[in-house]
Amino acid sequence: MTSAMLRRLSPIIGSLVLLAANAQPAAATTIGAVINASNDEFTNNEITIAHSPTHPLNVVTGWNDWNRNEGCGVSRSLDGGQTWSPNSFIPGITPWDNDGNTYPGNGIYDFAGDPAVTFAPDGTAYFACYGYKYGNAAAPKGGVALFVSKSTDGGLTWGSPTKLATFTHPGLGKGVNKGSNGQFPDHDAITADTWVGSPYYGSIYVAQAQFHGINKAPITLFASHDGVHWAAPVTVSSGSQYANQDAIPFVGPDGSVYVSFDSVQGPNRVAQVRVAKSTDGGASFGPSYRVANMIDPVNRDLVNSDYRVGSYPAPGIDAAGRITIAWNDRRSGASNMWFTRGRGSDLSTWTDPVQLKPSDGEEFFPWVHAAPYGRVDIVYYDRTRDPNDVLNYITYSRLDPTGAGLDVTANSYGGWSPAFNGNLDGGQTTTACNPFIGDYIGVSSDDSHVYLGWTGNGPSVFHDEFGNPTDCDVNQDALTVSITP
Repeated sequence: MTSAMLRRLSPIIGSLVLLAANAQPAAATTIGAVINASNDEFTNNEITIAHSPTHPLNVVTGWNDWNRNEGCGVSRSLDGGQTWSPNSFIPGITPWDNDGNTYPGNGIYDFAGDPAVTFAPDGTAYFACYGYKYGNAAAPKGGVALFVSKSTDGGLTWGSPTKLATFTHPGLGKGVNKGSNGQFPDHDAITADTWVGSPYYGSIYVAQAQFHGINKAPITLFASHDGVHWAAPVTVSSGSQYANQDAIPFVGPDGSVYVSFDSVQGPNRVAQVRVAKSTDGGASFGPSYRVANMIDPVNRDLVNSDYRVGSYPAPGIDAAGRITIAWNDRRSGASNMWFTRGRGSDLSTWTDPVQLKPSDGEEFFPWVHAAPYGRVDIVYYDRTRDPNDVLNYITYSRLDPTGAGLDVTANSYGGWSPAFNGNLDGGQTTTACNPFIGDYIGVSSDDSHVYLGWTGNGPSVFHDEFGNPTDCDVNQDALTVSITP
């Protein structure tokens, strides 16, 4: 999430090691060089990544961008992530370009964030992003709007965004989930129905949490069946006495739409992973089901970390309707990755949680993508290699259709630090010199390709976007790597 309080936060993380799940590397697996996709002078975090089903070497990545545009940054590749177009931004949300100039068709919002990207089956790319407006004396509640923009040239250029909804709130990040009647949406995520034979083939879905100042903040979903017209939002969540958050939509081979999210349930406020299902193209949802309890979830209190970290579920589904959901919690001591598996045909039945990569180091920020034939690709930050449990690495783990772990290992990429201290005293931050590493990273895959995206360290920069000196290194970049599984 990005808010006025967060737009001036951030350090970050760089890590250039892809660690294995368990044993020896799969013989046929190849891992490319780590590439700096954003190559920007300022902060880029909350990396989202997707690739085209029609041209699988066409990859798009996006990020929160602390450049002069103050928006959602984006870049595209046509060679499987080996080279990237110059970093740009989604137009029509904020007033400025990256030189600080206004431009024709610009927007009215002060900054933008929470990027999310996907591809439709025809190769059209869709990018979701919030616009945020500061409150002031004339408009004390400010405002937030949810936008979706699309690109028909593989992510090089983007059209004027469609505004799906507008929300008011009493100051960014203040009060909206503490008794106010303001509205504050958060953590949008986007997906497309790419399953041939689905009755909703080509549909686009965006899910989010919608805080409104009272308990039971709902998870909502927006649906478009033509990429142009969007239906009014529908409520996804059910049965929560308290907060719901971190919604991620995904689509099964029969066109069913699922949304996973975390929720706090019951008088004892038990944190749970939950999932709900729609069989009518997102027009309505049945009851949500408990997938697993989160035992001692992380709630901004990860050890040895100045930056914010939480626990949330990340889902994937394959052509057989098998669902895998991964998350991090501290039931074993450190924050480790856990996963469970079920089927879309019976959301009431899930396997017991399995520890993905047991360790005494902290693991967090999972993202999951299931390849059609059943391989499940998972990426996350990982401190296992640091005996002091401070330095962050990137781990890529994969599961076969039955759940057995397969290993993929890469050594540190020689052109980058092998790990990065995301804390304020040793890490890179925003121009406010406050630690913030974003809230998620990304993976996109099919049977033959895996693309990872995360935030890492770029060349040192000790000034803000206006040239004012800073007391900390403000540069973070969007890093990517291509894997042949």
